[in-house]
Amino acid sequence: MQKIFLGIDGGGTKTDAVAVNEAGEEVGTGSSGPTNLTSTSLGAAGFNLKEAIRQALENIEGEKTVVAAMGLAGIDTQQEHDLAYQAFLDIVVPYGINRFHLVHDSEIALENGTTNANAVVLIAGTGSICVGRNQQGATAKTGGMDYLLTDQGSGYDIGRHVLREAVKSFDGRREKTQLEQLVCQFYDLPDLSTIKLKVYNPLLNKVEIAEFSKLCMQAYEAGDQGAQEIFQWAVREQEVLVSTVLRRLQLETVPTDIVLTGSIATLPHISELLKTKLNESFAQLAFVIPERPAVYGAVSLARSLT
Repeated sequence: MQKIFLGIDGGGTKTDAVAVNEAGEEVGTGSSGPTNLTSTSLGAAGFNLKEAIRQALENIEGEKTVVAAMGLAGIDTQQEHDLAYQAFLDIVVPYGINRFHLVHDSEIALENGTTNANAVVLIAGTGSICVGRNQQGATAKTGGMDYLLTDQGSGYDIGRHVLREAVKSFDGRREKTQLEQLVCQFYDLPDLSTIKLKVYNPLLNKVEIAEFSKLCMQAYEAGDQGAQEIFQWAVREQEVLVSTVLRRLQLETVPTDIVLTGSIATLPHISELLKTKLNESFAQLAFVIPERPAVYGAVSLARSLT
């Protein structure tokens, strides 16, 4: 019977899965919608997890036993972890998964990015969180309490600023910004006088608001001042997330890897400015943007479980 190692990365926008055999050869991949339980319902998260696993395993012939590791965004307390684990366990067992390990997505991001004992990962995609460790075994975290309480410098946060700055441009509270016209085009509106109907009926969710961060990038690349201000603000918030973790772990003067992951943190406009800001205060930082997606950190973790 062949042994398969399955890595799963469950986020607020999508869920990725990669399967490898005992030789480390990739034998299947899958992708579906979000499994973060603060971004979607338990039922939808379960369906998305099932679909990602099905795709990753469907073309593997013969009998198999599967060891799976999953990094999941949004499980920031033991209670949240246990809720997700119990719900997902019933889903994974029918696929021959005889061992299922569930961790916070920051763990697979660190696993994917560095082996350094002194390391910090900033995840900024739909949401945001920063987690670090030091060689003494201490850990620290900033953010990670979802969009009403945290998520500064994330796609959601940028998207919310896009909508607000567009409305301020419309009603004259700021100089004109291209964001106003881009939001009009997005909704096919002549102006923003009726945008409330689009935003509140039904109420936009976190993932939908994060989509507006793409408009910010579009305006930024066109030289728009409003978009530049939003990105600068996002970087300042990311800097606070990272620098606080570095200080709490007493890594101010210690060689430390900073792993950047997520659709926002890895944007060149964001990452380069963040590097510049952090290097002004901390002398020995090595920035890492992993070549492979974080799901491969989950694959590595699954392989270590045996």
